[in-house]
Amino acid sequence: MVNRTLDYGFNWTIYQQDNIEIENHNDSIIFQQLKYFNEKDQNKKGYVKALYLHHLLDFFKETYVNIYDMDLVFEKFLQDKIVVEIMDSDGNNTNFQEEIQDIFQLLRDNKEELYVDLKGVHSSEFEK
Repeated sequence: MVNRTLDYGFNWTIYQQDNIEIENHNDSIIFQQLKYFNEKDQNKKGYVKALYLHHLLDFFKETYVNIYDMDLVFEKFLQDKIVVEIMDSDGNNTNFQEEIQDIFQLLRDNKEELYVDLKGVHSSEFEK
């Protein structure tokens, strides 16, 4: 099994200075990443979008649902894998639905390239 705490070097970016082990926290790794990256880049949401894209691409590779049914993949991703809303350090709720929909639209617009990359073949060999 892959150690997901290594995603984005996350345990280095947050906990190295405080000498806190990530396993001591009750929140999921995705929740902790969202909280950290949201606070790091509150205006552009670039880190948050990269985080969602990273986890969504992983989900495409590890899911058992039909990956050619993107809407089903997106639905299962939202249900089973990801956190959509967090409370930041100031106690404010932050919803990432807009950023998630941007990522979904990006993949819809580039689905041929996505499937080629997932299969690991050249576009001339791509069928479907």
